[in-house]
Parts: sequence; C-alpha cells; structure tokens
Amino acid sequence: MAAALTGPEVTKALFGGVLDIDGAGHYPGLELLNFVLCCPDGILPGAEVAQVRISRRSHAFARRLVAADNELTETECSAVLLDVESRKAIVHLLRCVELAVPNAVKSKRWERTHFFPYTRSLVHWDARIRNKSFKYERRYLRGGGAFAFSVLRHDPDFERLAKIRAGFESLYPADAQGPLELLAATLIKHGPSDLEPVYDTLEKDSKVLNDDLDNLFRDGISSILSHQRVPEVQRIRAIMNWTGIWLVLLEAARSAQHVGKERAKIIVDCAGAHPQLRRASQKRLKDILSNIEEASIQQAESLEGKISSTQRNKIRGFFSGTAALCGLLNANKGRRHFTLKLEAIETLVLACGPQSERSFENFTTDWLGDRCGLIVGREAAGKSGLLKDFDATIFEENERQLAEQMRATGMLRVYSDATRMVSAEVTL
Repeated sequence: MAAALTGPEVTKALFGGVLDIDGAGHYPGLELLNFVLCCPDGILPGAEVAQVRISRRSHAFARRLVAADNELTETECSAVLLDVESRKAIVHLLRCVELAVPNAVKSKRWERTHFFPYTRSLVHWDARIRNKSFKYERRYLRGGGAFAFSVLRHDPDFERLAKIRAGFESLYPADAQGPLELLAATLIKHGPSDLEPVYDTLEKDSKVLNDDLDNLFRDGISSILSHQRVPEVQRIRAIMNWTGIWLVLLEAARSAQHVGKERAKIIVDCAGAHPQLRRASQKRLKDILSNIEEASIQQAESLEGKISSTQRNKIRGFFSGTAALCGLLNANKGRRHFTLKLEAIETLVLACGPQSERSFENFTTDWLGDRCGLIVGREAAGKSGLLKDFDATIFEENERQLAEQMRATGMLRVYSDATRMVSAEVTL
C-alpha cells in the first residue's frame, strides 16, 4: 500500500521548497529576511556553508500586546510600559506595522500576529504557547522563505551575489537609530530569543536548479536593492512582495513542466472592460490550479506514495493565497481572475532592472511578458499566440489601462505620444 505523503514532502521534490497554504502571502518574505538578518554566518553565506544557523527572536511580548492576549499580565506590562496611555499609543503604532495575512479574521491569536519588517528589530520568528510552554515553531514560516534564501546564497554569479549582500547591508544598517527601530529593539528584548544560534533543518533541503526561474528571483532582488534613491520602506515592501510573486510564478511554471505542458502564460485583465479577456484570465487560473494538482499527484507517485485531496488543496491554496495578497489576483475567494493591483505594479517596476527608467513597451513585453510570463499588451499576446483567438484591440485597451493606472500613481512618465517611460524612483 502506497504511503501517504504530506504536502511539504511533495512540494520540496516538485518545486524545490515547501509551499503550503499556512505559509502563503508575505510569510515567505518575512522568513527570508529572518535568514538574511539573523544568520551569524553573515549575510547570504556561500555554498561552502552546508547548513546555516539562525538566531531566532520571537517579539512575543509586543505581539501579545497588540493581539490583546488575555494571558498577558499587568505585571509583565508594567515592567516594560510606563502607564496605560503609553500602552495605548504603542499598541496603536504597532498595529500600523502589522503584517497582512491571508484569510484574516477580525480577531486572531497573537501567534498569527506578525510585524512587517520595516526595521532590523521588527524581524522575528514564528512562535507559540503550547501546554503553557513557549516554543519556536514553523507554523506560518513554513519554508518558502528558506527556499528563497537558498536560491540567493547559491548564486553562481558571484558579482550579482556580492551586490545583493551589499544591498541588504545598506537596507538594514546595523547602526540604525530611527525611532521605530529604537522602540522595536526595546520591545524585542522582552520576548524570548535564542541564547545560541540553532541549525536550520529545512533550508539545506532546498533544491536550487540555477535555471531561468531561479535567476529571475535573483535579478529581481538585485534590482530592488539597487534603487538607493527609493525609500527603504518601499524597497522592503517590494522584497516581501517579490518573494511571493516569484514563488507563484515558479509554482505555475514548474507544475506545467512536470505534467509535460508548456509554461502557462498568465493572462492579466487590467481593463475590466472585455468579458472575453476576463473569462480567459479566469480559465488560465483554473488551468494553473489544475496543473498544480496533477503535478502533485504525479510527484507523489514518483516518490512511491500518494497525496490526499486535503494536502493537494494546501498546495493549490499557497498559489491563490499568495497571488491574491501580493496583488496578482482580484480576490482570494469567489470568481477570481489575474490582475495587477498597485502593490504588484510597484514591485514589478522596482524588480525589472537597475535603471531608473525604461520604456513602457520594454516593460510590458520584455519584462512582464518574456521574463515573468504575465501577458498584458498586444505584442506580448502576439508572441504567446493569443491573437489567434483574440482581437488585438482587446490587448491594446488592456495595455492602455495599465498605462493609465501607472501614470496616475507616478510610475509612468509620458514625454510624448511615442515616448512613455516607466520610472522606478517614485515615492508612492
């Protein structure tokens, strides 16, 4: 009888790392930054380090404070906070830097309360209370970020790797003294942290192929970090979002490859004006999810096991949950189609190259279409063979709508009817 396999066992073999619904959305980005900033072996240690170590910090006190944990006593609070008013002010501030999570409910336990890593001391690991004992646990940081970290540190292009290391050092300076950093550094001391670094047991199992998909992630990270004139907050948001977007693109591409199909180009509906385009985008989502399920079944069989429908749904759920939160889907549930929300556009602009400007045509065709597999405009649609089934004017209107959205937010500069330039160095 074939052994029952878990989703993580299958996704590590199929995609290279753990892609699970509980770790969807921005959790891979948060996990990646934990490895980058909390590794005592340095930023992105090379392949000579077989098993990396990490110093985990919980931020448990601040997270319990924000979540209004009933078990947080007044004695614990008074040891850190001056009075009730200071407590209210700090809680309000920390809620402003809470991490958005997939399928969020109005009230959630502190274990699911995480902070967006705007400063070094806001970076923290997964933790929970089990049987009245504190434990570090991979409940939400399931391994997607560990996989991304492995792809970065095993880069054979040493010049690019050096640029990425320098970029992270510049983004998170060790001597930062801003107000938010000082507050976070104070609060994090009142939550458990590792006394000694621990060896991570999951990152070493990542499967790095050094193919075009791995290089897509590396190029995107290098590009985001290179934009020194862009505010740190904007670059950090882009790193978090790009990690999720890349994992979504990888999941779609490698599942199609595994079942013997061509890489599925994602049809993006930016205009919302053409039912044919909307239906095609919806169908492409269904096709990708079908490929992921079929590939998961085949991969389990090749491992001489089987995977349950529950585990398959968790793998599919990672794709849709991450795509929705990172701005590639219109919604997490219901009738869904691919689109480009503001956060996705901002990320893709910063990730497309180190130059401060590039033509809009180059952005939509070469970067979105050729490298990312996101079809928006007429030329990219033509390259993908879609104009056999669609009127070209549909994609022209789709491209115009994207241009209008980007122009309204300052990411597109129109110099003349024939010259439109995508600009990365715009504060949104």
